[in-house]
Amino acid sequence: MSVYETNNDNLCKQEENNDEDVSKDIINDQTQVLDQAITTIPTKKYRRQRRRYRFFQISFFVLLIGFGFTVYFNYDYWVFKTLIANNYILTDALEEMYANHIREENRQSFRRDFDRVVISVFTNYLTDINNDRYTYLYSPQEHVAVREREVARARTAAITPLADDTVQLFVPNLSRIARDFVIDNKEELAGYSNLILDLRGNSGGWLSDFHRIADLFVPRGAVLSIEETRMNMFSRTITSRNGPFFDFDNIIILQNGRTASAAEGLILALRYHVPNVITIGSTTFGKGIGQVTIPLTGGYAVRATALLVHGPDGTNIHMTGIPADIPYDPDMDMVEQALAQLDDIR
Repeated sequence: MSVYETNNDNLCKQEENNDEDVSKDIINDQTQVLDQAITTIPTKKYRRQRRRYRFFQISFFVLLIGFGFTVYFNYDYWVFKTLIANNYILTDALEEMYANHIREENRQSFRRDFDRVVISVFTNYLTDINNDRYTYLYSPQEHVAVREREVARARTAAITPLADDTVQLFVPNLSRIARDFVIDNKEELAGYSNLILDLRGNSGGWLSDFHRIADLFVPRGAVLSIEETRMNMFSRTITSRNGPFFDFDNIIILQNGRTASAAEGLILALRYHVPNVITIGSTTFGKGIGQVTIPLTGGYAVRATALLVHGPDGTNIHMTGIPADIPYDPDMDMVEQALAQLDDIR
């Protein structure tokens, strides 16, 4: 065999060995990747499951602790409720007591009506102590009736042109409907130079609606009211969010003894921030407190006095009211008196 043939055979064997080594390396690499994938997939799945388990475990313990606190802080009441509603033997007395606080058509059982009777008894007692007639239990019928009266009253809002430059705006209450009426007609109202804002008989309504209406009159950032609560975190100062839309030369507000609550807040805000505002009439009702109404089960609701409402300067008019700048002249119609006052101003 020649030297050339021997070298050629050696080269062929080396190439075959190299090919085998490369194939082995590729197979080893693929095997490692496959092993890593097989190992990683279950690990990721296990980690996700473990995280979920920990989440549910923590949630369970939080709920358990919350339940424990609830039982601890309500234990006395639950014992009393069970003892009286389920076990008090003199049921005639219970029947009389329940009849005094729950309407016959709403009666269910001693146990199911127990909480409502307790709320009614407690709020009635508060009324006897401090004459707070704004804290009470709404029956389902009363809750619906109040809303219906509010809507019906709000729909009497009206705009009455009195002269080429003077318009009367009657706002019967401060509700969403009355607020939207004012906002929807603001362009028409802005076409007049003088406004007679009629708040006679306006017993108030929602503070948020008073704020939205006042927003049309006062400068941006002006304080509209200050709400004071027992929990400081809920006390707040409400300011105007927009610049004034209206720019009346004169505003005359008509008020009487039935002008109350949020309507009085509107008067305070306009008198404090808007020039050329005059009030005519009698001293307002004087309700400088606000209530919170919370729905309950069975269509009931509880209403409670929860805040003091102060004017922009910190004044609270509760039980005192707002005296009118010009007393009402009983020999004249109040609107005619307002028009006469505008003539004097001109």
